[in-house]
Amino acid sequence: MDDQYWQTFLLEGRGFHKTVRGSRKRPNIFTPTIVQNIAAMAIEKYFMAIFFKRRILPLNHTMTDLISTAQMFLSLEPELVKTLYYMDHLQQICSFDHFKIITPSDSDIPRFIRAVDDVAEIAEQELSANNAE
Repeated sequence: MDDQYWQTFLLEGRGFHKTVRGSRKRPNIFTPTIVQNIAAMAIEKYFMAIFFKRRILPLNHTMTDLISTAQMFLSLEPELVKTLYYMDHLQQICSFDHFKIITPSDSDIPRFIRAVDDVAEIAEQELSANNAE
């Protein structure tokens, strides 16, 4: 795999990250559901950058699958894992038989932003450490 792929994912993650952090300035536009979805995109992009750099792929792109793949080689903080599972719980859209969306609350927004911050930090450390290889 070309380095371009993981670098593209990293740049996209940073873009979604910037948007989710700026969302607090415009709560009339950025509802908790929109923040959740942008946060999920940032988290997915950061994890995919790490995975592409390591030349591995998750089974799917749910938070559960991203966690499972990441934990094969990374130690994730329990609170981060709990938040990512919570995000999966709120939005289960991969199956028509078990389709479920729960609207997050305003109080969830800081939790989503913190999760993106945490995954971004992991990605930046992981990718800068692997750049030395």
